[in-house]
Amino acid sequence: MSRFQLSLNVDDVDASVEFYSGLFGIGPAKHRPGYANFVVADPPMKLVIVENEGEPGSINHVGIEFDSGEEVATKTEQVAAAGLPVEVDDAHTCCFATQEKAWTQDLDGVPWEMYVVVADTPGFGASPRGGTPLDVMLPPVDIDELRAATQDDATVVIDAQGPGGYEIAHVPGALNFGLDDVEGQAARLIDDHDQRIILYCTDADCRGAEFVGTLLVEAGYTNIGRYAAGVAGWREAGLEVASGA
Repeated sequence: MSRFQLSLNVDDVDASVEFYSGLFGIGPAKHRPGYANFVVADPPMKLVIVENEGEPGSINHVGIEFDSGEEVATKTEQVAAAGLPVEVDDAHTCCFATQEKAWTQDLDGVPWEMYVVVADTPGFGASPRGGTPLDVMLPPVDIDELRAATQDDATVVIDAQGPGGYEIAHVPGALNFGLDDVEGQAARLIDDHDQRIILYCTDADCRGAEFVGTLLVEAGYTNIGRYAAGVAGWREAGLEVASGA
């Protein structure tokens, strides 16, 4: 059964969850930092609330959730046959789920999404409409998690300092990622798209981890964290760095 979706921009997801839980009489189906959704049986509706993606109280987008990719394709063909603009997305991660979807837009610019959820994911992914907050797309990790990750073969630690930075100083055990061909490097070095990944750069002002992480999210990697303090924070914690290629 298909259902209507309404996605709203809110100032505080946790406060909004409390309000909508009272309004609908049910708790959220999914509640993560900066994001939540409610699956309402009567009337059939999914309410999505997203923090810091737009003016609080405004519509982020609206849409229809379907049960299968075939239904999405059929609806997309119907919309295109009516002469309306259609943009088909490749399957990707958004809103803590892998989705297949297409978009259209009304005359006032309101985006309409036609989609199916294929699988839940641990990471938010990136909104194809843009504006996903960095700390939602690449959730911050602390020094303890990064330190544990260097001893965990199931986690990939990526140095994203760019040319020369890795050779000067890096977290022991980290992989040196160049800033070009990020997707190609990931395909060679990371086993699967759901593997845990932690990124860091030189310091809090360095944007390499943000750059590499965004490209990895867009390529479909679903479980990425970011250590914002970088090598400088590692050193300040009294931990030894490595050097050389």
